[in-house]
Amino acid sequence: MVIAHASSTYFGPSNTIEMMRAAVQAGADVVDADVRISADGVLVAAHDDDLAANTKATGSLHRRTLKQLKQLDAAWTWPGPKRNHPLRGSGVTIPTVEEILNAFPNRRVSLEFKTTGGEQTMCTLLRRLGRTKDVYLGSAGDAAIDTFKPLCPEVTTTVTDAMVVDMQQAQSNGAPYCSPATIGQPPFSIAGRRIVTPASVAWDHQHGMAVYTWTLDDPETLAEAARSAVDGVYTGRADVARATFDEVKAQV
Repeated sequence: MVIAHASSTYFGPSNTIEMMRAAVQAGADVVDADVRISADGVLVAAHDDDLAANTKATGSLHRRTLKQLKQLDAAWTWPGPKRNHPLRGSGVTIPTVEEILNAFPNRRVSLEFKTTGGEQTMCTLLRRLGRTKDVYLGSAGDAAIDTFKPLCPEVTTTVTDAMVVDMQQAQSNGAPYCSPATIGQPPFSIAGRRIVTPASVAWDHQHGMAVYTWTLDDPETLAEAARSAVDGVYTGRADVARATFDEVKAQV
């Protein structure tokens, strides 16, 4: 699967519905959003707590209400592809998670908690919208997922940080291993050392995990991921990924 990485800025400002729609048109199967919490407890999409990352404002996102956040231009810092066609001033706002789910009612959605504290709110939202089966969640450092999973066991969750260390140890010594989630999200490489290989992916599959790796944009690396039989790739270039995966598939 081609997963439109939330922090990508090629098709539009990161974590905006405008970017996600453009990525879907370019070939993305899944849209992705980073999740933070406004001062009045609303789940919104943003990678950084620092508002200056995307808007003209300064200060912390979590200190502003949704009404205040909606007054900000979420395309303020976006240069556009090759710094052309900026969307500044066109009405692009910080979306709520609910707005994203409603904008993509028939598409799988990847969400990643960037902070803790919104786990029950997320569970309630997914149940109310009937999206517990086509949304999956991860969290930076896995902490939020550790809290979320008991609250909402019917929702698919992922593991990232803890998985890499535990899995490598089990692989190296042949120890029994039980995955804490059905989706693993290992980085493709760490400090130039490749983590995702055909052997590692085969081991993951044998232990009940799908593998969604990140974040790959160039055709050569995307092709290596495809030949390793990963199940999904987070990418900022859905167009390149779709074309690369189709090409690899045709060669098999």
